[in-house]
Amino acid sequence: MHLFLSLLLLSEMTLLFALVFSSSKLKKLITMMLGKIVEGKGGAIALPVVATLTVVFISMVYDTKGIWTEDVVLNAADEVLMVNLVLKATLMGFALYLALITYGLHKYIKGSRPWEAAKETKSI
Repeated sequence: MHLFLSLLLLSEMTLLFALVFSSSKLKKLITMMLGKIVEGKGGAIALPVVATLTVVFISMVYDTKGIWTEDVVLNAADEVLMVNLVLKATLMGFALYLALITYGLHKYIKGSRPWEAAKETKSI
């Protein structure tokens, strides 16, 4: 689970850096790919996945809160379980946040395209 979430974070960060700092050709290709994913059946698949990740994230935070109470002194096994849950919850929260940022950046870039198209038609 840690490896999957770490790879997911790495791929999302790479995608965001490519959207922000890349040339116009690469940015256009990435925007086109994200547009195909959002407009096609990918949107119908992505929404339940995000909802499931959110529910699992909330469950992990609740379990962590259940393990860690101020009245009880934690033993070594509880500390290991809590650290594992906190790590998973942190990675999952960052993954959800980066997915939201990627979606917003894609919508921003896609929304700025009609202005560019209008400028091209005026010059013709």
